[in-house]
Amino acid sequence: MRDDLFRREMLDARKQRWLGSIRLPVSRMGWPMAALALAALIALIALLGLGRYTRSERASGLLVPQGGLLALSAPASGSLLRSHVREGQRVSRGQILLEISSEIDSPALRAGVGQAVGAELAVQRARLLADRDALERERQDNSAQLRQRIAAARDRVALAEAQLRLRREQAAQAQRLARQVQPLRGDKLLSDVQWQQYETTRIEAQTRVQDAQRDGLSAARELADAQSALQQLPQRLSEQRNRIERELAGIAQDDARNEGRRRIAVIAPRDGRIAALAGVEGQAVAAGQRLLSLLPEHAPMQAELWVSDRAVGLIAPGTPVALRYAGFPYQRYGLQRGRVLDIARGALSPEEIRVRTGLSVAAPAWRVGVALDRQSIGAHALPAQMRVDADLLLERRRLYEYLLAPLSAQAATRETMRAAP
Repeated sequence: MRDDLFRREMLDARKQRWLGSIRLPVSRMGWPMAALALAALIALIALLGLGRYTRSERASGLLVPQGGLLALSAPASGSLLRSHVREGQRVSRGQILLEISSEIDSPALRAGVGQAVGAELAVQRARLLADRDALERERQDNSAQLRQRIAAARDRVALAEAQLRLRREQAAQAQRLARQVQPLRGDKLLSDVQWQQYETTRIEAQTRVQDAQRDGLSAARELADAQSALQQLPQRLSEQRNRIERELAGIAQDDARNEGRRRIAVIAPRDGRIAALAGVEGQAVAAGQRLLSLLPEHAPMQAELWVSDRAVGLIAPGTPVALRYAGFPYQRYGLQRGRVLDIARGALSPEEIRVRTGLSVAAPAWRVGVALDRQSIGAHALPAQMRVDADLLLERRRLYEYLLAPLSAQAATRETMRAAP
């Protein structure tokens, strides 16, 4: 019964005591490892509390001069007839840069259609110019002839007036003579035959007076007609000249339209330097095809980036930008710096961006101008139209804020839903 006071396991352990006691070994690296783990925990807490995370947005674009790069396109289809400029040449506003010909050749005409039309218009112009010159000669000749007619008519009028005075004197003498001899007829001193002769003379004198008056009226009418014709001559010739001038103006317009279809001039809209001259003489060009670019004189370069709607709301003037130029690899030349200068108020479609810059984007994007900290890389000046990849540094947050951002977003969503009616 005494053995029942103790557990069997204890009795067995006493029997095996002669084998020795059990001890758990303790490693000598334990305390150092515990210290290391504690230090790592403290470092992690410090990193989460003091470390910062910078959110960035990737964008791409081109280097362009400040004030814009002006791309000149072909206004119509045709062939590049002549180039008056070369790459890098300085040009002035209004200067002719290129000439494009849209001439259509015709085997039947053995020349271009526009050339044949121009030749016919030249013939018509020559005829009208000849008519105008002849009209001037006609004016001089007609004016001289009318003046001669006026002088002759005045002479006739003067002669008719003198003759009328003479005829009136003769008629008056015949009338006096008839009155003087009329008493002789009653005294039978004058026969009827003789009296009839006196009467006939008197009547003939009156008739010659009337003839002289008629000649005077005719001369006066001829003089009036000549004077009226001389006065109307400038107006009549002016009307003919105006008609010829209108026809010449119409031919000039037709010639201008024909030449406009045959030769189209590309003119510099402003001062600048030629860049990216894309065509050579004889090359076929399509309407809207870019022919060259015009750089403003002494304008600094800036980056023109195209940013999606994911980040445009977080960008403001002064936002820092890290730039990588295609022609200067960042592995060798490092990242370049810049700051946002301006932001477009509206987005452009992918097609509009492609037409403007040649870049392909998948969605509408906003134009962002970036001022560069440096205008050269070493001894190399930054060229226009170089491709640029950039990272826009949008915001900086502590790491714990970044990790807790999903929880903050959920809390904000719940708060908004509770606040909603």
